[in-house]
Amino acid sequence: MNPRYVSRENVSKPKPEALFAAEVYRDEDEQPEPRDATSDEIAQLRTELRGEARALRLALARPAKVPAELLAELSTLRAEVSELLAAPKRGDAAAAAIRARGIEGGAASTLARLAKESDKASAPGKAKARSAASSNDRLRAACASLVRVAPSPQTLAHEGRTLIALVGPAGVGKTTTAAKLAAHARMARKTVALVSCDAFRVGAMDQLGKYAELMDARFHTATSSDELAEILRGEDADVIIVDTSGRAVEPGATEALLGAAELRGADRLGRRVEVLLCVPASLRAADAARVHRDFVATKPTALAITKLDETDAPAGIAHAAFATRLPVSTLTAGQRVPEDIAEASAEAIADYLFPASGEAPTSR
Repeated sequence: MNPRYVSRENVSKPKPEALFAAEVYRDEDEQPEPRDATSDEIAQLRTELRGEARALRLALARPAKVPAELLAELSTLRAEVSELLAAPKRGDAAAAAIRARGIEGGAASTLARLAKESDKASAPGKAKARSAASSNDRLRAACASLVRVAPSPQTLAHEGRTLIALVGPAGVGKTTTAAKLAAHARMARKTVALVSCDAFRVGAMDQLGKYAELMDARFHTATSSDELAEILRGEDADVIIVDTSGRAVEPGATEALLGAAELRGADRLGRRVEVLLCVPASLRAADAARVHRDFVATKPTALAITKLDETDAPAGIAHAAFATRLPVSTLTAGQRVPEDIAEASAEAIADYLFPASGEAPTSR
């Protein structure tokens, strides 16, 4: 017999029960074993894990939202680096005049560049004949390019319902500035409401409340963003003036409401919103960048330069304008209410930074 040949009869046939899975042959009365609690818990955990993994993949794919404070700081640093790379030589007369006025950093480089560009635009061949006075004139003209001006809230209050908020570091004169603006509004026969959010400085609320009493203005206090929102929605005065604390604005702070979308636009609050970032005239360049970062969440619309009477070199005007890219609307120079406040103008700013007579201007 050929060993390679196997007859059909010699092939063993499989048993019938081996043709299918064992479950096929389960008795009809037999029920499947119930799932225990551990199996159900494992299945639930697997489902939750899949969901978490999916959410994590989506979060990683979605671009992260960069905080406004970081964007402001990066913008300021970028501008300062660009200007410092183009810094003028120390022998430059314009650069020397800028240093003499205490202006530094990117603001100094920008002013020097603007003055140099103005010099090149003049008639050729006359540069050597120009006097120091003409150099000062070019710097005064450069101020108008660096420091923009905007209408003061004193003027805007006459044009319709207005909300004016004052933000900035502690001790810069926000409360006194608020009283000056309120007094001017009352002299224009406008109804006024004063709101204090400064629950941190001792006596701050009492001080503003006393001003309100003297001016026959309504007075409110707010210690949370919800309280402030309720006051702003319910107050019908022509002019609402909000005084804030001097602390850096963090998410959830009372002042953070000032930057919220629901306050912006006449169709939302029913009045124009002006947020003044108050800074002292002696502000250093490095401090200007920090102040901008601390209060950018309130979305300031303009700068108020305070304490101009306390320095002979108000370089803070240039530093604040450069760091924030905001226009200047208000100038204050003294404690008298309501006298020591004025609307900013290009001529007044030039007089303070590079006075034509060599002397700082007096209080206006």
